Amino acid sequence: MWELTTVRITADDGREVESYGISIGNTVINDISPDKHEITEFVRQLNRLGASEIHAYDLVEDFLGRY
Repeated sequence: MWELTTVRITADDGREVESYGISIGNTVINDISPDKHEITEFVRQLNRLGASEIHAYDLVEDFLGRY
């Protein structure tokens, strides 16, 4: 099952912010977006569609390519 991850990062201006990512099995991809709602929806879609762990990096690339 896909899950939301949270990490604290230091922004360019020196302040600490939370950034969100995804994990499944042994695959963890942190720091995808600072928008928790957006990543939560992404995780829901991955679980609903039964997305495979082997496609994790491609899925994130496609997700980020939407912008």
